[in-house]
Amino acid sequence: MGLWACLAAARAGRRHGAPCRRCRMTHAMDPQAWQRLKVLLAEGLSLAVEERPGFIDRVCGEDDALRRELESLLAASDLSGTPLDSHPSEQLLDALGMPSTPAWIGRRLGAYRLVALIARGGMGEVYRGERADGQYEQQVAVKLVRESLDREFLRQRFDAERRILATLDHPNLAKMLDAGMADDGSPYFVMEFVDGQPIDAYCESGQLGIEARLRLFRTVCQVVEYAHRQGVVHRDLKPSNILVTAQGVVKLVDFGIAKRIGPAGGTAVTATAQRALTPEYASPEQVRGEAATPASDIYALGVVLYRLLTHASPYGDTTGDNYALTRAICDTEPLPPSRAHDAAGQAPSRALRRRLQGDLDAVVLMALRKQADHRYACAEALGDDIFRHLEGLPVQARRGALSYRLGRLLLRHKAVAGAVLFANVALIAGIGVASYQAVQARQQRERAQHHAQSVRRLANSFMFEVHDAIAELPGTTAARKLLVQNSLKYLEELSAESTGDATLRMELAIAYRKIGDIQGRAFTANLGDPDGALKSYARGVALLDGMPGEAAQRELVNLYKRQAGVLVMRVESAGALAAASKAVAIAQGIANAHPDSEADLMLLATTHGQHAQAMQGAGKMDDFMVESEKAATLLRRVLARNPDQRDAQLYLSSHYSQLGDRYLERDTTPETSKLAYDAFSQGVALLERALAAKPDDALISARIGSMSDDVGRALLRLNRPAEARTQHLKALAIWDRLSGADPANARYRFERAHSLGQLGTALIATGDTKEARQRLQTAVDIFEGLPAGSQQDAYPRYTQAANLFHLGQALLAQGDKPAAKQRYEQSVAMLDDVEKRFGTGAGNVSAQDVRAAIERLASAH
Repeated sequence: MGLWACLAAARAGRRHGAPCRRCRMTHAMDPQAWQRLKVLLAEGLSLAVEERPGFIDRVCGEDDALRRELESLLAASDLSGTPLDSHPSEQLLDALGMPSTPAWIGRRLGAYRLVALIARGGMGEVYRGERADGQYEQQVAVKLVRESLDREFLRQRFDAERRILATLDHPNLAKMLDAGMADDGSPYFVMEFVDGQPIDAYCESGQLGIEARLRLFRTVCQVVEYAHRQGVVHRDLKPSNILVTAQGVVKLVDFGIAKRIGPAGGTAVTATAQRALTPEYASPEQVRGEAATPASDIYALGVVLYRLLTHASPYGDTTGDNYALTRAICDTEPLPPSRAHDAAGQAPSRALRRRLQGDLDAVVLMALRKQADHRYACAEALGDDIFRHLEGLPVQARRGALSYRLGRLLLRHKAVAGAVLFANVALIAGIGVASYQAVQARQQRERAQHHAQSVRRLANSFMFEVHDAIAELPGTTAARKLLVQNSLKYLEELSAESTGDATLRMELAIAYRKIGDIQGRAFTANLGDPDGALKSYARGVALLDGMPGEAAQRELVNLYKRQAGVLVMRVESAGALAAASKAVAIAQGIANAHPDSEADLMLLATTHGQHAQAMQGAGKMDDFMVESEKAATLLRRVLARNPDQRDAQLYLSSHYSQLGDRYLERDTTPETSKLAYDAFSQGVALLERALAAKPDDALISARIGSMSDDVGRALLRLNRPAEARTQHLKALAIWDRLSGADPANARYRFERAHSLGQLGTALIATGDTKEARQRLQTAVDIFEGLPAGSQQDAYPRYTQAANLFHLGQALLAQGDKPAAKQRYEQSVAMLDDVEKRFGTGAGNVSAQDVRAAIERLASAH
């Protein structure tokens, strides 16, 4: 029996007044003594058996009751239950005696071959792998469950880690790319390979200054905040789990002991897993065996920051003395970083001391407060204080810091501190805090007045110049969001004081449009939040409503077009048609006033294209053809003047895509399918010429990926499945590359799932049901990891239902009838929902088709 099993039995015995059957003792002690016993037991279990008698003598002294309890618990701990109950050193010795790992090296798991062992931990082994299917070159990290030990328990923890990773998607998290089962039944998952150093080693090797370290650390806060918002507590934040690449990109790794936050805001914990921690970075509540919460991760961030700034531990020199370390974590207030001595015992230099005094001392000490509810409320708040310090703004940590320290002092010396002393100290503290806050308020007003214009210029620079410069580069979705959101925040603050400023209203409207694009603009890189996008576009429209001038009118066209695009995806046809009609009317007036303006011709052409899409969504196919041809005619006029006009090439390719879709929806004859194939092929050829001129353009690559899948659909209609497979593999390679470079992009992830589904359908047609099953299962898994907003849109939801149906077909072809039936039932439930909410679409799979398949399966029995 290990520490937490023994304590659980002891606590049960204490509640009921009965002896613990394993420990042969009774437990009747007050809560304070109980807490002390837990700390001493943890310390004793970390010692070798021969060292324990001396330890007991030293800590128990004349306290015979404590001695009996501690000796009994330590004796009970020698009874082994599961491998996690044993001392880590015993597990290490066990690991050293395990079979050697080279048996895995050279083996292939899915599309990857294992080439070298990277690391071995308590639950798994991590290998460096490489893509082995010839599609493209890629280095990955592959994690497998370790052999031996408590195999079933490790599988459960491994599956929990895999499920957690599947829901996380952030540019500063190592992305999960794939998962599966090895031939021997061992589960594995494939991760992005991070070639980096621990954050402390990176800072030292690069000799980074304080500001550079703080900027890296702020990124860590942002990614931890993201995990917390997804309901995940990491529980093991330390430098070795925070890697930095040679390019300076932070990557948070190893969610092996992470835990989901329960509905009530706590964590669902198990006794064994709770002790899997790194003591030097553990919070007081973790050391005491209590549930870890987001506040525990904030404490660990405080320890990491302390070490980055001081090269020292906040607990002084406790090397090898676990008892002293435990006491320091739970009871001892750390020295401010400006007074810390490094590992060599050296005090900070005068320059470093001056740099750390004040703000940084306060920030670090607030993160390291012993009571969880006195720390930063969230990781974002900690990161925000780092930003405020870097910008020369007052930090929130200095508010109330004095009263906190005085409160801790009184708690530690309450026998000395009487009521009078408390009242006087509180009065002094109150006067000091009030004076400080008054000075701070005056400084903030002065700074606000002095920097208002410079802040506005900076916000516009980030929003227009920097954002637009990176908008078409892969991997920049999250960076664009951060740029525009921060710019918008500053502009909104200024707007409250400048309500009559028309130029500022225009700037805000454009900012809302760009935020909406990042949140959920249809068919572009986005975060999968269509509801948020519609709200942002509506705020932009409200700002410009009634504003004179062509600049405001052009921006209104852009906002209405985007509203229509999102509403088309949601199959809200009436709203889409209304927004698109408004856009066309305004754009036509602008173009009439400037008939020779290429920009205004483009604006009108794209607006007709959006109107055509709304017509198609509403089922008005004759009107769709008219509007689509209007758009194409205008685009051809632009290309006749300027053959390399990139946007005209992109939008004309969209015309060919819509035209091909129309043919596929019309009927299934070979003649019509050939017309669709020709239209899609024209679009791809146009895009490939555009890409040759701009090879790094992610938008053009994405369009080629979409239209390659379209070509594959048409080829399958023409009964040419092998050629269709080639087109879908081409599309999949594009989506793999784009989603790998931009993990935050929900649209890329969905398109990858869509291509996998299309590929699976083509593989079924070729008779390769084994690979079809694998591809379709991966597509289904990707969809389940998409943001909730994306999962509710009509097209992604229909696509998932179709993938489930085709997965059922592949399972049935392999003889797995129960699994096929399960997938059919999932598919029909989703299709019923889609058809109820959005109407019957023109897709290849309907709820009626799936019900017929279920009936055939039932009759076969």
